[in-house]
Amino acid sequence: MHESERGVESKLVLANRTHEARTENVDPTLIKAIVRARLWFDQIAQGEVQSISQIAKAEGVTDRYVSKVIPLAFLAPDIVSSILSGSQPVELTTEALTKRTSLPSSWETQREMLGVR
Repeated sequence: MHESERGVESKLVLANRTHEARTENVDPTLIKAIVRARLWFDQIAQGEVQSISQIAKAEGVTDRYVSKVIPLAFLAPDIVSSILSGSQPVELTTEALTKRTSLPSSWETQREMLGVR
């Protein structure tokens, strides 16, 4: 049976990209890095681990990697929301974030620097 015989209709719906999630841009690697950053920061803050080296050894990664990822725990909540929904700028990747020497503590400065509005 062909679609036309069943009366099936196709529609093309163009989403308003400024207000709706773009699931094709959801970056699982970036989300994983943010989750790890928050977990690792919490472990340090709660005294569960004493050093970045302890985390690195337990996770099977380098100290350098942990040091580069942990600052992601301090991303502005709306930036994290945009990442989770896939509406972040395409160039906002794990690599782009972890290559930065520092992440500003000001959420407004983060938004400007990362191009997230």
